[in-house]
Amino acid sequence: MQWLMLNIFWMQKACPMSNKKDESDKLKRKIAAKKQFDLKCKVCHKKFGKHFTFHHKRYIAGEKIYKDFKTTYDYNLYILPIVDKDPNRFALLCKAHHTLVEKLKRFKLDKLERLFQVVKESK
Repeated sequence: MQWLMLNIFWMQKACPMSNKKDESDKLKRKIAAKKQFDLKCKVCHKKFGKHFTFHHKRYIAGEKIYKDFKTTYDYNLYILPIVDKDPNRFALLCKAHHTLVEKLKRFKLDKLERLFQVVKESK
């Protein structure tokens, strides 16, 4: 028992990132279970899992962004309480659809509408 306690203490000191990861993952899952998100991707309804992201539908001036942080876990520990407080500003997306949304955001609206028209007409 004493060995186990020493091992846990050593892990906390030697691997602080592990604690942030565990805390971040636990909080992310708790928020993803909210009614608005229902533990699934908003686009494909894939069940919540690794690499899911809360996508900002809109930003608020003065809010920090991902690039302001050294690690993903630091960012998550900052943003997840914001998601929890105002979930309607976010969409839960799997990695593939988050990447796609970020790429599509680069298009101007008129080009995006034409692109979707071509997709709809394609078989």
